[in-house]
Amino acid sequence: MHYLWNKRILAAEKRQTKAKWLRWLGVLIVILLIWYPQSWKRLIYPILIGKKVAQQQEISQQDYFEDLERQDLIIKRGGKSYRLVLKVAYSATGRIGIVDHYDGWWYKIYRGHSQKDYIDLVPRDIVLVIGKMAEPDIFKMFDFVHEERMGGVRCKGVKYRDSFMSFYKDRNEAIQSAANSKKCSPYINEEEYNNYHPIPATENINRALSMLIKGDVVSLEGFLVDVPDKGFINTGTRKLEKYDDLVVDGLHPGKCFMVYVTKIIVNGVEYQ
Repeated sequence: MHYLWNKRILAAEKRQTKAKWLRWLGVLIVILLIWYPQSWKRLIYPILIGKKVAQQQEISQQDYFEDLERQDLIIKRGGKSYRLVLKVAYSATGRIGIVDHYDGWWYKIYRGHSQKDYIDLVPRDIVLVIGKMAEPDIFKMFDFVHEERMGGVRCKGVKYRDSFMSFYKDRNEAIQSAANSKKCSPYINEEEYNNYHPIPATENINRALSMLIKGDVVSLEGFLVDVPDKGFINTGTRKLEKYDDLVVDGLHPGKCFMVYVTKIIVNGVEYQ
């Protein structure tokens, strides 16, 4: 009898321990889903709203530009109307360097009072690289930076002078940084990357953009546009255009592309 009683106690303790671990696992899964929503989106969206394409995506060696007769397009976002001026038909297939999300609650609290209209129109920015820069062995040499809706490319393992606090710890770090820069810098080509402010044409495209991560192969198709009535920046229409009154040291000097996205293919799955 004593043996059976001890056995029941041990079984009850095991069930309690198992239940405790399951609770902790559930908490971790919830935290993961909240902190990293791309994880479940990348599992669900390709099945629910995507369409597998037969043709394999090939990285563009050049962007496609076709100048248009300018025409207006009125769209609605967040209860407001926006007038887009379509300037250039555009498409490119490249590799995602960085995605910066602005539609999270924390950013809306931080900047929502001054940028709500722009966040509603452009919920996130992406840096996309094409050509030789997108080749896997070269791509892995880069770090991608994004701040204040501006993006750029740096060499991994190189110490940059970001402030008066930027300095080498010792001579070995300086030598290694110089070696990394010498190896990587020749591959940074301003014609092969840019910062994009994508305006999704549909909610499915918006969902596809929301799940992007570094390294994804992405095909964008749409139009480069201006948004003249809100005081937003006008789009760049070629990569080597310079800012008239804005210089960001060490970052891409060309204008960001404000692209109205009508179709996107992510890792072989199309969203429209």
